Amino acid sequence: MENLLPKGMLGTSRRTLIAGVAALVLATILLIVYLNHYRNSVKSENSNLPVLRSTAFIPAGTSTLDLAKKGLWEVTSIPKDQLKEGAVTDAAVLHGEVALNDIFPGQQLTVTDFGVTATSAALSGSPDLIGEGRTEGTWRAMSMSVDEAHGLTPQTQTGDRVDVYVALNGNVGLLMQNVLVLAAPNQSASGTSAPVSGTYILRVPTKLATRFAFANDNGQMWFALRPQEKAKPAGTGFANSGNFFLRTS
Repeated sequence: MENLLPKGMLGTSRRTLIAGVAALVLATILLIVYLNHYRNSVKSENSNLPVLRSTAFIPAGTSTLDLAKKGLWEVTSIPKDQLKEGAVTDAAVLHGEVALNDIFPGQQLTVTDFGVTATSAALSGSPDLIGEGRTEGTWRAMSMSVDEAHGLTPQTQTGDRVDVYVALNGNVGLLMQNVLVLAAPNQSASGTSAPVSGTYILRVPTKLATRFAFANDNGQMWFALRPQEKAKPAGTGFANSGNFFLRTS
């Protein structure tokens, strides 16, 4: 048979056969690699990842510190393909922020749910009024009827701090120093879109609310505008006709 084949034909057939076998082996290897890569890809897509999820209703304005203190979130594991875009997988990224919108139980927490300041439609949702830490819940908003001269209008603005003096029964004295002006006349409180009013709204401690109310109804209030930085403590003495001309130093 070999003698019947033209010269050189036998070598060509062998080379063709070897090349064909090599191509088949290479194709098999590539197929195995592809299938392995595909299985790993599918496995990766369906693998579980940790994510933070709310355990209760979280109203807008809630600080991330409160979330942790009150246990309002938990770490759960869900398939990767079920993660929301921007899902929070590490609580450290939420440090020092507040919820920008209401978050409902079981909802995945995302980075877009939180920011530096939340905007509330109501004064009662103002972060300044809500407080935080030891002061949380200890403040009240009170409207004070003070004319332009006594309130230093319009220089006293929302967010400023004032020392509040009151003239009552012939005496003038300090009622409270470093009082936050939650809202000046015709201005919204910081962090809110609440309706405005024509009066000053001050943030006062609950324990002094009755004194502010009495002073507003029975005396004359004065605001002394404090500098934005490096303000020293206000004087605590009082003045009346008997001590007005006495030396103070």
